[in-house]
Amino acid sequence: MQFIRYSRLVFKRHDSAPQGAAGRTDGSVQRNRPVIIRVRASHWPAGWAVAARGGGQALSETLSIVIPAFNEEDAVDDILKRCLDARAALMHDAGLSGVEVVIVDDGSRDKTQEKARRWTEAKLVVHEKNKGYGAALMTGFRASSGDYLSFLDADGTCDPLAFAGLIKALREAKADMAVGARLHEDSEMPAVRMLGNRLYALLLRSLTGVRMTDTASGMRVFKRQLLRRLAPLPTGLHFTPAMTARVACMGATLIEHPIPYSERVGQSKLSVVRDGVRFLRVILGTVFAYFPMRVFAPLAAACFVLAGGLALLPVRAYLGGAGIEEWLIYRLLTVLTLSVCGAIFSAIGLLAQRASNAALGRPASWIEKPAVRETAAVAGIALWLAGVVVNWPTVVEYVTTGHITRHWGWVLLGALAVICGTVFISLSIALGAFAHLPHEEPL
Repeated sequence: MQFIRYSRLVFKRHDSAPQGAAGRTDGSVQRNRPVIIRVRASHWPAGWAVAARGGGQALSETLSIVIPAFNEEDAVDDILKRCLDARAALMHDAGLSGVEVVIVDDGSRDKTQEKARRWTEAKLVVHEKNKGYGAALMTGFRASSGDYLSFLDADGTCDPLAFAGLIKALREAKADMAVGARLHEDSEMPAVRMLGNRLYALLLRSLTGVRMTDTASGMRVFKRQLLRRLAPLPTGLHFTPAMTARVACMGATLIEHPIPYSERVGQSKLSVVRDGVRFLRVILGTVFAYFPMRVFAPLAAACFVLAGGLALLPVRAYLGGAGIEEWLIYRLLTVLTLSVCGAIFSAIGLLAQRASNAALGRPASWIEKPAVRETAAVAGIALWLAGVVVNWPTVVEYVTTGHITRHWGWVLLGALAVICGTVFISLSIALGAFAHLPHEEPL
């Protein structure tokens, strides 16, 4: 058992391997236990003990800092030094009993792994092949042991000392996750990326109601028990916006705390266009999984509004006695198409929301009420019958004479009613199927 003297404090080091033991290169986790600096209570100066226990916080919680690294040979030494040097300050300022640093080399082709091995007080985990930013973080989380999980990029853009503010903000708000907000006047983030982040934040807010300024921040702290609830998460750079969207959708408490953000060391791995599209897709996909109607309802409404607007001219012409001119067939075909799309979006959105509620075990909502299923059935049958009634003279004329002299507008109107009626009848049947699925009932 070794004791390492750090400044005026005495720390205990737990190691099952010599201090200079190197990490393995076969991609597996090292056998030596994570190096956690634990404070011996008897060696805490009185002032430090009071400061660390500010607000009644006991010195029993630990923090794991995970650093994903891919071809960061120019920055890895600096970020590891800063993280290791920050341990004492983090323990003092955030009231922690230990801080561990885990670096994951994600299949680097430069000297990142070689340089990381020299820092024996940090735990090195190696991916033989590049698996992606998100995969590296998940590997680091599994290899860590802290009560709080945190991460920051290896490029030197974030200051590890900022973790203290994030942890304190997390505790004060009794939140599940604290995100480092990088978008402020002193930030050195490139303008294009700052604009993109603001747009993603606006999108997330409009879909979930959660106020965020930085959905893709690569510096955050959260409770370990939250990790299991977040899976699955993507393996690429869109890991962070996916995490933010999932936390926002699942109802966990998410807060932001401003952090300093500097210009990165070396070349960025982020592609503004390719990764920007991935960010957009993962935010929409995550929100859709939890709240499908928030995606489908606006689409359905847009279709119905456009269809109604386009139908005004032919309807006014018909009611005014002028008749419907032949060239309006294209407009009415567009009205039919938009109306059918609106009906389909509505039906699929309701079904998806019902399935999401069942999968996530949410309390019963208005979608589960029998009245919804019955209304869909009645509306569907009424539309279907209306379509048959409208087109019945046309059918009779064609069967008896082999010709159709009736205006084509009636055919389109009847077809629209039958198609939409079929959609709503199918919706009612599908919603009814959920009632027959096995589910737990309170005793």
